Amino acid sequence: MPAFEELVNKYKKRRHDTVVDAVTAGLSLADNVSVDLGLLEDTGIVTDALETVSNMLPFSVIAVTEGCQVLMGKKTGVAATSDAAFRMIKTGAAMGVGAAVVAAGAGAVAALPAAIGSRILLDHYRGKALIGHRVHLRTKRLQALRAAHDGQKPLPEVTVVRD
Repeated sequence: MPAFEELVNKYKKRRHDTVVDAVTAGLSLADNVSVDLGLLEDTGIVTDALETVSNMLPFSVIAVTEGCQVLMGKKTGVAATSDAAFRMIKTGAAMGVGAAVVAAGAGAVAALPAAIGSRILLDHYRGKALIGHRVHLRTKRLQALRAAHDGQKPLPEVTVVRD
């Protein structure tokens, strides 16, 4: 089981990814809002290219950062794929919520807090789900240890999940 300091350092590194994701999604949202507000006129091909690039930027950054983590040996391929998928879902949901708020007429100013709020909600949900899963696995492990200690049956194999 990792020490408390190791866990703190691990989760501090994850906050860095959250900031990068939030900045790239914010840039994409700002570009879309500026087009909607008329700050960037419909200039044809430049606007289309800028819109395509800004929509793909957050997802490209996620793919590159997770790929770098694998190449540097900090994550396994499976862990990076899982983390990238969740980060992309979270970013897509935030962008969708921001676009929905703008489309609902609440204004561009309300879109950013709504997008950030959706990211926070998804992080909160995932954290609670992982804690529940860990507690469940540790409870099973303790029950198996108690049964083995009492001599009732041999110790069964229990999988330990670590982030």
